[in-house]
Amino acid sequence: MHRDPGGSVAGTRGQGAMDRRWRLWQRLGGALLVALVVAASLELLPWKLLERLEWQAYDQRVRLDLIGTQDPALKIIDIDERSLQALGQWPWPRTLLAELVETLFEEHDAALLGVDVVFAEPEASLWASHWEQLREQYPALEEAPPPDDGDQRLAETLAGYPVVLGYYFQSDASAQELASSGALPDPLTLSADYALPLPEPGRFTGNLEVLQQAAMGGGFFDNPRVDADGVYRRMSMLQWWQGETYPALPLAMLLTLLGDPEVAPVVAEGAGQAQLEALEVGGFEIPVDGQGAALVPWYGPRGHFDYVSAVDVLEGELEPGELAGATLILGASAPGLMDLRATPVGAVFPGPEIHLSLLAGMLHQSFMAEPPWVAGAELVTLLALGALMVVVYPLLGAPWLMALSLGLLALSLGGNWWAWQQGLVLPVAGLLVLLVLQLVWHLSANLLRSHRHKQWVAARFGQYVPPALVDDMVESDEEFGLAGEERELTVLFSDMRDFTAFSESLPPRELTEVMNRLLTPLTAAIHKHGGTIDKYMGDAVMAFWGAPLHDPDHADHALHGAWAMREALEEVNRELRAEGKPPLSMGIGLNSGEMSVGNMGSRFRMAYTVMGDNVNIGSRLEGLTKEYGVDLIVSESVVARAPNWAFRRLDRVRVKGREQPLWIYEPLGSAASPDTD
Repeated sequence: MHRDPGGSVAGTRGQGAMDRRWRLWQRLGGALLVALVVAASLELLPWKLLERLEWQAYDQRVRLDLIGTQDPALKIIDIDERSLQALGQWPWPRTLLAELVETLFEEHDAALLGVDVVFAEPEASLWASHWEQLREQYPALEEAPPPDDGDQRLAETLAGYPVVLGYYFQSDASAQELASSGALPDPLTLSADYALPLPEPGRFTGNLEVLQQAAMGGGFFDNPRVDADGVYRRMSMLQWWQGETYPALPLAMLLTLLGDPEVAPVVAEGAGQAQLEALEVGGFEIPVDGQGAALVPWYGPRGHFDYVSAVDVLEGELEPGELAGATLILGASAPGLMDLRATPVGAVFPGPEIHLSLLAGMLHQSFMAEPPWVAGAELVTLLALGALMVVVYPLLGAPWLMALSLGLLALSLGGNWWAWQQGLVLPVAGLLVLLVLQLVWHLSANLLRSHRHKQWVAARFGQYVPPALVDDMVESDEEFGLAGEERELTVLFSDMRDFTAFSESLPPRELTEVMNRLLTPLTAAIHKHGGTIDKYMGDAVMAFWGAPLHDPDHADHALHGAWAMREALEEVNRELRAEGKPPLSMGIGLNSGEMSVGNMGSRFRMAYTVMGDNVNIGSRLEGLTKEYGVDLIVSESVVARAPNWAFRRLDRVRVKGREQPLWIYEPLGSAASPDTD
């Protein structure tokens, strides 16, 4: 196919082809965005944006839906600043700790005590180290005898009560270079048919063997599953050490409360693979991920659980029965001792409250769960939603794009929140990112397409139609192909009478100036009323109404345009008379009917024009104006389409090239527009 100099394919290319190309590019770009988001969600790309956004979305849902219930049987025995002031700096003598344990169980009838502190060194070693530091500061001090064996005293006390001690594993690289210390409790016995993919630390720091053997159990209080942003969202329930399995402190406390039942992993089978899904403990189920970590059930902000000062326990400040049947955790809130963690409900959150939250979740079965099918569901959802966007979004304008995107956003967030209320944690960041990226991409593409479309319309029609009409064409959804089409239009022909004699009386330069003075206001009159200039033929003008933009009132607007041309000529004649030049007269002919309109011509030169029998009639009517002594003649088809105008019937004529005679009329004015009276 041949292209015209402007770059369009003659007679075949137009706005529709341009829009199809743009939609193709929009779909390709949209498909690329879908692929990128899917790859990021599957962690095929080294991007962490989706992971970070998912964490933030999870934290926001936690804060909006804190569990909030208060269990008076769960409390924290607090080594607070007031206790340190009254009982001395930490570490306290082991005999004092033994007294605290005895008081909790003997005087206050506690049910269970978990200890979020590790006793890794013998008291004598601690005493010697402490005394050595004092002698460095005060050389005059003499050697003091070591204290009584507080370790044995504490061990004897622990042996008589349900106490679960805490210890910790280390998983970093430096842990491999250090030897483990202390003793571990007895490992768990799991009824698992295969090795679970649990964290395997490099070393541990446990309690003195005499203390650990005396205690009823033990559990680790470290967490190898802290997210990369340092926030506690989940905690490992189990860890491997030299082929054995050990429980976290909250799980060890639950086992002690239930009489050490068996821990049974719940394994989901699918696609030839097995994945850890939950831990079943004496009828209680703890949802975990594939590596045995449970999402912490958040009951409230810091301070949700009751704190009881250790000094109040020792000094008898508690109400009788206040701790009866209570499950307790011994931990520290004093500055310098506090085990602080960043969590979704607070940037500074005490470690003992995290453990108590997990224990409360186990007892009340208030865990959130990430089912193993989450990844597959997210992939299917992203692909389905992405396909919908790729297909539909390029067809929509900005308002519908916004409306559909908001609808999809509401549906995604609503569905995700409904799942959350059912205890399921489903990913949402990928959907939100996909929605935002697709919306921004398609809005940007639409904006660029609109700009290019405006340039295309202005380049092809700006020479024919008024700028205001070009703007209307840009805003319109109508297609403006340059290929020929049949359309009902009104055509106008005008010609100056006796212009040859007039031009012979003027030099060429002056004639050119007069022509410009004449054609400019005539063109402005046509443009003012929405007409399209077809061509100038010397002193003659050809124009039409109803294309390229559809105009149901094309006959009425053409009449107004012709009337305005007469008034413009009168103004030009006043100027010519003032200059001593003869005035000009003009004849105008109008006809309405079916015509061919489009870009016509050759491969060398194209013109947006009209052709057909009805065009020829318009030209013939202009030629009759001089014969009938009027300056404006219209056909009966114009009269039929302009009910607001008054006309005078002139004659019934047979124009050249047409056998069928037609009535011709002279317009007298428009009832709707006083300007034409």
